Amino acid sequence: MGGAMTLVVAVTRPEPQASGTATRLAERGYTPLLAPLLEAVPAGDPGAADGIGALALTSRTAALVLAAHPRFHAIPVYAVGTATAGEARRAGFTAVADAAGTVDDLFARLLAVPGPVVHMAGREHTGDLVERLAAAGRTAERRIVYAMEPRALPATAAVDGVLLYSPRTARLFAERAMAPPWSAAACIAMSQNVAEALPGRAATVAAAPTEAAMLEALAAALPLTETLRGAP
Repeated sequence: MGGAMTLVVAVTRPEPQASGTATRLAERGYTPLLAPLLEAVPAGDPGAADGIGALALTSRTAALVLAAHPRFHAIPVYAVGTATAGEARRAGFTAVADAAGTVDDLFARLLAVPGPVVHMAGREHTGDLVERLAAAGRTAERRIVYAMEPRALPATAAVDGVLLYSPRTARLFAERAMAPPWSAAACIAMSQNVAEALPGRAATVAAAPTEAAMLEALAAALPLTETLRGAP
């Protein structure tokens, strides 16, 4: 285990989400270890801003990448959820609408937006937002503005648990976690699909695909006793 006074839990999701998760782990008494297995890398120039009626953002990372391209910042942004909307505002966008839900909610909002819609996305994006808009008679295109590139696990003397958020990161973890302490760490998976991407490794699966449920699963798999919290 990671030591007499604490439990070390690795966070494999990329930034900016990783730091927020680390804070929540520390608040619960765990020692967080940032171990992102994917890193966002800009995919080149995102193109011209002229003639765009609205930008569709389905990830916080896309907003982060576009912070470096102020020519887009006056274009109305429609974000899939509150976290993405907040990231867009911090990136410098001046008109941000929060769909506050799913891609279906975002699609419904975009149907009423005048002018062409550009979905700024990652290379490994999921969903068919642009295709659905085009089928509904809207002018829409997708521009790839970043890619998620694999990273190595950090060197560490101890790790007790690992939070895994996607099948891709689970596969990367399985490939890299062949030796101690990583090979003995308890795995907490966001969903059954994530757990199934860990060949030969047992995993505790969260009751729902949310971080709150993952932290509950972590507490069940690696409970913090009073001794581990440092109490006498």
